[in-house]
Amino acid sequence: MLRRGRLGAVFTLILMLFMSGMRPFVTRAFGEESLKQNPPFEVINQKLEEIARQKNIPSVILKAIAFKESSWKQWTSEGKVVLGGSDPHPAIGIMQVATYNDADTLTIQRLKDDLDFNIAKGADLLNEKWNMVPKIGDGDRNKLENWYFAVWAYNSWSEKNNPRVLAVSAAASGTSLPVGSGTLPGTNLPSGSGSSPVVQAYQDKVWALAAQPQDFLSRFIKAVEITKIDSALLPPQGVPSASVSWDTPQPVHVGDLAQAAQAVQVKRFAGSDRIDTAVSQALTGWPQGASFVVLARADDFPDALAGVPLAAELDAPVLLTSSGILDKRVANALQTLSPQKVYLLGGEGALSPKISSQLETMGWGQDRQVRLTGTDRYGTAAAISKALKSPARSVVLTTGENFPDALSIAAIAGREKMPVLLVGKSELPQATLEALQKLSPTTIYLIGGESVVSEKVYTLAQESLRLPVGSMIRLGGADRYETMAKVAEFFKVETNKLTFATGEDYPDALSGAAFSVHQNSSLILIPRISLTQYPSLSALLSQKLQGANSAYIFGGEGAISTDREQELSSLGNRAWEPQS
Repeated sequence: MLRRGRLGAVFTLILMLFMSGMRPFVTRAFGEESLKQNPPFEVINQKLEEIARQKNIPSVILKAIAFKESSWKQWTSEGKVVLGGSDPHPAIGIMQVATYNDADTLTIQRLKDDLDFNIAKGADLLNEKWNMVPKIGDGDRNKLENWYFAVWAYNSWSEKNNPRVLAVSAAASGTSLPVGSGTLPGTNLPSGSGSSPVVQAYQDKVWALAAQPQDFLSRFIKAVEITKIDSALLPPQGVPSASVSWDTPQPVHVGDLAQAAQAVQVKRFAGSDRIDTAVSQALTGWPQGASFVVLARADDFPDALAGVPLAAELDAPVLLTSSGILDKRVANALQTLSPQKVYLLGGEGALSPKISSQLETMGWGQDRQVRLTGTDRYGTAAAISKALKSPARSVVLTTGENFPDALSIAAIAGREKMPVLLVGKSELPQATLEALQKLSPTTIYLIGGESVVSEKVYTLAQESLRLPVGSMIRLGGADRYETMAKVAEFFKVETNKLTFATGEDYPDALSGAAFSVHQNSSLILIPRISLTQYPSLSALLSQKLQGANSAYIFGGEGAISTDREQELSSLGNRAWEPQS
């Protein structure tokens, strides 16, 4: 026990430490929230290498960019995040990420607080640029020279990083330039890899760092003279064109990526219609049969939206049938799968009494049928949530008025054992409220922006359960594909298997979500138009496809075309090998 004099001395010491600039140490030692501190360079180096490997980027490229952007600093000596550019939209952290939605406060905070997330986001952006810019040479990602345009675009895909434009501008302003290897056409300005104007392009600065690593960087990368594209070949204004063939500059230097990955094994479930596609995936995914089967109507979505967590808990395939009668193909599939019980989603208006009678005739009597229903779609979702045996620490709230947002999280909800409850745009239905109160979750995920699930619903749910603000997490984007990308980015499911379904309709994604959970795969919704129209989706796909070794496509070419399939192959820089 401290005596009074010694206790006073301790407090005096604490005060002195605060006064002497050692407040970070004191706050850590005495329980106050500590200031952010950068880990040692050795730790940052390891993180950069690991993430570069995950994202299929030569580590020297990612390391040099990170040094150019921030000198490998996520936080300042005062514990504040490193910000660049200008308000109100600054570049953030070690990778100086500036590609984010100003309204997406969750992502912004993670970019500030999470070093790994910031590095990964920067790597994803670099991969997005790789897929956006003209291809150099054979597109081999391990050839450092092939990254010239992607690194250019990481800063700005504009003529401000065109070395030829900069050289002309320097000459016009009277800036002296070192002698290079040759001259630009029509000028006396130096060109080629030997030219190095005083005002260098961003990518040339990164190349210079790789060639002559500064400060501590020399400890973590081996100097390499990456060959530049000859300035004389670049356009006199604007940016390089994809219509021009861009050879890999010589000599070529290789990075530390593993040898070319094997082809992605791809299987397409393409039946004559949605019912046939669902049957095909069930028989393929559960070749030894299934203890349970979940049955939903094929012609409308509400009753089935909340069914995937149930299917996941039961390890059951989802089959679709017409509303009035049990489809013959479904009847045959049930005989093959031979489940102990069949779960029917929705009331008799969704799956008619005749279907129940047919099941009974086939051997699934009333004791082997479980119908989950409510007075409406909200009540059915609530009834499904109550049927789940797993304790629900988290719950998903999403609109019951449309399907894309619910499908964007369906597989993840199943994997994470999260019930899916439905709400109106500005209404928290009584059935949903009662289910929430019964489940008593500690976290609620609202899927979709305020135009889909309003702040009124947010407030009603929060106040009804008396949850702190931090327990209510909204994941939403400008469209269904950006919302899905936000969900995938937040939950970060790591798997080498991918499942694709159209985001324009619900049946394939519904059965695909249950299949995805069964296969430990990630479900991704695909648009009909080019993936390039959805940058967030393209970035997500580029990230996921790098490590994939198998993929499943739900639906025929009318759902996901061969053009989209080719885009997916290109995004992953991997050949696709169809499987029967």
